[in-house]
Amino acid sequence: MSSPKYKHLLSPVKVRNFVIKNRLAASNSLPHFLQGPESYPADTVIAHYENKARSAGITTCMGINNFSREQQMPMAADFSHFPDYDLYDTTSQNYLMQMADAIHFYDSIACMGIFVGPPSCYPLVKWDDGEYGIDLSTAPPPPPGEDGDGDAEFTVGALEPPKPRHFTIEKIDGHKLPHEYTKEELKKVCMSYAEQAKILKFLSFDMVSVHMCYRGNLPGKFISPLTNERTDEYGGSLENRMRFPLEVLKAMREAVGPRMIIEVIHSFEDEEGGYSIDDTVEFLNKAKEYADIVQLRAKNVDDAHPTGFELEETPFLEASGYIKERVDGMLIGTVGGYHNPETCDKAIADGKADLIYAGRAYITNPDYADLIVQGRDDDIVPCLRCNKCHGRGPNDPFISVCSVNPRIGLEQKLSRLAKPVDKIKNVAIVGGGPAAMRCAMFLDDRGHKVTIYEASDALGGAIKHSDFVSFKWTLRDYKNFLIHQCDKRENITVKLNTKVTPEDISKEGFDVVICALGAEPAVPPIKGIDKVEVSSADNAFRNPDSLGKNVVVIGGGEVGVEAAMHLEEKGHTVTVMEMRDQIAADSTMIHYREMLTAAWEAHKGCSALTGCAVAEVAPGEVIYKDSHGELKTIKCDSIVVSAGMKPHTDEALSFYGSAQEFYMIGDCKAPATVQQATRQAYSTAMRI
Repeated sequence: MSSPKYKHLLSPVKVRNFVIKNRLAASNSLPHFLQGPESYPADTVIAHYENKARSAGITTCMGINNFSREQQMPMAADFSHFPDYDLYDTTSQNYLMQMADAIHFYDSIACMGIFVGPPSCYPLVKWDDGEYGIDLSTAPPPPPGEDGDGDAEFTVGALEPPKPRHFTIEKIDGHKLPHEYTKEELKKVCMSYAEQAKILKFLSFDMVSVHMCYRGNLPGKFISPLTNERTDEYGGSLENRMRFPLEVLKAMREAVGPRMIIEVIHSFEDEEGGYSIDDTVEFLNKAKEYADIVQLRAKNVDDAHPTGFELEETPFLEASGYIKERVDGMLIGTVGGYHNPETCDKAIADGKADLIYAGRAYITNPDYADLIVQGRDDDIVPCLRCNKCHGRGPNDPFISVCSVNPRIGLEQKLSRLAKPVDKIKNVAIVGGGPAAMRCAMFLDDRGHKVTIYEASDALGGAIKHSDFVSFKWTLRDYKNFLIHQCDKRENITVKLNTKVTPEDISKEGFDVVICALGAEPAVPPIKGIDKVEVSSADNAFRNPDSLGKNVVVIGGGEVGVEAAMHLEEKGHTVTVMEMRDQIAADSTMIHYREMLTAAWEAHKGCSALTGCAVAEVAPGEVIYKDSHGELKTIKCDSIVVSAGMKPHTDEALSFYGSAQEFYMIGDCKAPATVQQATRQAYSTAMRI
């Protein structure tokens, strides 16, 4: 019998008394809007982690944020949507145990992350008699061999119900700077970490993950000279700065004993002026006395979620390899851009990491490892790195979504939403863009036969431009994935260079017709625009050489900004004009907008005029009103218009009646993002 194709990635590894089934670990991530106001894991969240556990050797849950669910406005604030599970409420504990149990069903390590996000705190039980720290000794003793020496004796007294003790929860501020804490407060913080770890162990979690990166939580603030200004034994030298993080880990280890995995999440190096990668090596060689795994992350939170603007597939792998060479006795995990199983397997084989952590890979593909085991690499759906799973744009509803996995946010209710297939149907899809191709795939999954009619010579529709743009490589991978899927599936027939009419569909006798005819660039009602040659954003992507040196882009939404950056890379000088007070105002806010901003600032040949309204265009110039209402003129060689899309709705509606069932999806219904088009494609297929 042959070994697995990716034998390094799929190989088990032992840590303490646990065997991790493979080297794939689901990092502490969660689409931000799956959890409601409950103080326990909602069904949506449990279903999400269940799906991750199918594939991941370690499934890290996110939710111990310690009383962060206070009033927070606006709703756009990141932490206002974080889950916050109450470890001290017995009814919440029951649901947490259910979540761990569901993860264990798939032989995955159940891990919970402790992250103290604002405005949360460090909780600590204070009994009425003045003592601190929770006592779990009244709990039923573990089975022999599970903990201790296996010689536990059951006595009559041990079977008596425990007498309740009254306590309050003291809340130690979690977000002061290191020098603002007294030594007594630091001792209590250590006790808090230990207490939470002890409770999680009691609730059947195998592993606890401590957040120490980005200078976000107190241990991370202590180790960084950028935030630690103490002058006592907890500040100054590296030895002093890492004293408190090590005290936290020591307290946790003493609380849980040898039979629980402890993980540290740590930035491999700090921002400029902070600690170095060699400092990290020194810290980890001390931390390994208490911790078993380190999950290495980037210098800051946004870089840790790389987007298409990061042209390197796995930008932090070399740092992981450097640290692994210098730290023995600790499993080294790397995170950031890991999706391609060949890349992941090679990282393990080359000794650059022991564990491959990912968040988005399990959101785009809940069956990620299953596809790898089955040798179905080409069925792994590429991630767009759009970060819509973290948060939406300001004009979008705050629900959890994935651009390429339409099941996200619906996982717990699909059994009642999806209509059972009662008859295999013959389906025509008119149009060959992303909505059309994805819908064809979903229909094929349900057993239907599909014919795609595409008027041009290639599938791809509105995302064909990704072939020409450097930072659209993730979208290009997705487009090519869709085309390959449609080509290889026996129940999908693709007819290119074929513009069909409703009469053609009627003659073929299809049961269903789905129109995915897309849209065309909209032309705004600007004086003179019909008398001047203007280019669309799509043409700017495809044919930058057709434009002059100095270009004005009218419309500073995300597409207009991307067109400008692409033109700058091709040698043009570009000015973007936008009516709103900021460009790309419609972009995803969390872990994406900062990356887009950094990319924009790196394109030195791009500039923007905001708060301005174009009044007129003429040969070689654009006349506009600035934010003060004054008329001004900007000279240019070419004009690009990025003012949205006009749907081919009327043409699509003409197909009604050409088959028994009629549907519209994608841009022809209303201009849509890839995420919106994919959700439409899925929901439509699930009704057929």
